[in-house]
Amino acid sequence: MQQLTNRINYLKMSGLMTQQQQNEFVSQTLAAIDIGSNSIRMTIGQLKSDGGLDILERANRPVRLGRDCFRYLRLTPATMRAVVNILREFKRRIDEYQVQHIWTVATSAVREARNADVFLDRILMACGLQVQIIDASQERRITVSAVRSAMNGVQMDFAGSQMMICEVGGGSTTMTIMRHGKVISSHSLALGSIRIQEMFGTEGRSSIQMVELIENEIDSVLATVKSMVPLARVKTFIAVGGDARFAASRVGQQMDNPQFHRIRRQVFEDFVQSHRNQTVDQLALQSDMSYSDAETLLPALLIFQSLLRLTRVKDVVVPAVSMRDGLLLELSRRCRGQEDESVAQEAIQSAMALAEKYRVNLHHARRVADCALRLYDEMKIIHGLDSRARLLLEVAALLHESGTFVSTRAYHKHTFYLVANSEIYGLLPKEVAVVAHVARYHRRSVPKISHLEYTALPQESRILVNKLASILRLAKALDVTNIRQIDRLHCVLDQDSVRIQAPNLSDESLVKRSMEIHSSMFEDVFGLNLELETLPEST
Repeated sequence: MQQLTNRINYLKMSGLMTQQQQNEFVSQTLAAIDIGSNSIRMTIGQLKSDGGLDILERANRPVRLGRDCFRYLRLTPATMRAVVNILREFKRRIDEYQVQHIWTVATSAVREARNADVFLDRILMACGLQVQIIDASQERRITVSAVRSAMNGVQMDFAGSQMMICEVGGGSTTMTIMRHGKVISSHSLALGSIRIQEMFGTEGRSSIQMVELIENEIDSVLATVKSMVPLARVKTFIAVGGDARFAASRVGQQMDNPQFHRIRRQVFEDFVQSHRNQTVDQLALQSDMSYSDAETLLPALLIFQSLLRLTRVKDVVVPAVSMRDGLLLELSRRCRGQEDESVAQEAIQSAMALAEKYRVNLHHARRVADCALRLYDEMKIIHGLDSRARLLLEVAALLHESGTFVSTRAYHKHTFYLVANSEIYGLLPKEVAVVAHVARYHRRSVPKISHLEYTALPQESRILVNKLASILRLAKALDVTNIRQIDRLHCVLDQDSVRIQAPNLSDESLVKRSMEIHSSMFEDVFGLNLELETLPEST
C-alpha cells in the first residue's frame, strides 16, 4: 500500500501524473467492507479502463459478533469497541488510498442484534462509515454476481447445466439454484458455522459430541429443504467461502479458468472425514490457520458435505471470490452509472415462478403486465419514474392475482399477504413491500389512512404505490376484451387530461364502463382526466 502511495507521489512530483490524472485515479478506487459474524473483511480495488477491477489490498480481522448475537441477541460493549477499533484501522487505510467510493455492509449477526441501531450510530460517529444492513436475498444476489463475473469470458464446462451456488457463512447458509445461467430458486437457511456452535455451546464437550450435535442440527434443517429445492437435479455444486477455499487449496485442482478449483467428490468426503475428530487447537496448529478461522472450518465443511450428499454431482467447484468481490463489482457499476441487466430479468423470472406456485393464469398475467408497461412507457412524462419502478410494476402485474390461490373472495388482500411474505430474487425488502401494495390496490378500495400496512410505508414509497397501482388498474380495465394490439396503445397528454388511444375494441362499451370504474384513482393521483379513444383496425 505504501509503495503505491509513494509511486503516486513520485509521478506527481516528476510531472508524469497531472492533477486531473490523480483525481481520475482517486475516483476509480473503491473499497468494500463486510462486517460478518466471525470477522470484518475489507477489499480495496481499482477500476480498469476495460471495466474490470484490480485488487489493491485485502484485510481480515477476527471479531466474534456472532457469539454475542446468536447467544444473547445483542452486541456487548466490548464487542462494539473491538469493531470500532478495527474499522478505524480500515478507515485509515482507505484514507491513504484516497478512496471516495466506499460500501460498508453488515450481515446476519448485526441483522439479528436488538441494539443494531446503537451499534451503527457508534460506527458512524467514531469512524465516519455509513453501514448498510443487507438482507439474505441481497447477500445471495451479490455472491452470485461475483461468481458470474469470475466465469465471464472464460468457457466453463458447467455453464449450461443446472448448478447450485452455496455459501456457508457464520450466521447462515445461502443457496441459489440456476439453470442455463438463470436463477430458478434462491433460499437462505439458519445454518452458520458460528450460529450452530453457539446453539449448543462448546464448553465441556468433546469434538465427537460436537460433531454429532452439529450433524443432527444440519439434518433437521435440511429435512425441510429437500421438498422445496430440486437438489437431486443439480449437476454442478459451487461452494463459496473461506472454508471452501481452504479445502480447495489443500486438495483441489485448478481448472482452465484460474479463478476456479475442482475437488473430486470422494476427495472432499475424505478431507472432511480427516478433520472430523480434531479439536480447534489441533486444526489451527496442523493447518497453520488462525484460531478464529479454525473454529468455523469443521462446521462449514459438515454443512457443505450434507448438501453435497443430497445431490448427484461428481465434483465440488470452488471459486476464488467472495461477497466482497461482488460488493466491489456492484459499486463499480454504480460509479459508471450502469445496471446489472440480469438482476431485472431474474426478478421477473422469480415473480413468474412465484405466480406459477400460486397457480396464476400466466397468460393473463403476462398480458396485463405488457399492457401496464405500455401505459407506463407512454405516460413517462406524467409519472416521472425510472426503470426500477417499471420493474416493480411488471412484477406486481405478474402477481396481482396470486391471492386467488387462497380464495377468490377479496383475493387482492390475500395477494398482499402472499407477496409481502415472499422473497423475490433481485428485489430489496422495501421493494417487495411496494410490489405487494401495488398488487393489493389493483382493485376495490384505494389506499386509506385506516390501512395500517400502507400508512407504515415511507412517504416516497406511498407515492410510488399510488402511481403504479393507478396504472395497473388502467391495464386491468383495458384487458377486459383481451386487447391484442398492445403496441398500438398510445397516450396523448392535453392540458388537463390524458387521452388513451386504443386499437379497435370488440366491446367498446364494456371497456368504457370498466375505465369509468378504475380511472378514479389515476385521476386523483395525477390530477388529470382520462378519456378513451378507439383507433381504427390496422390493415
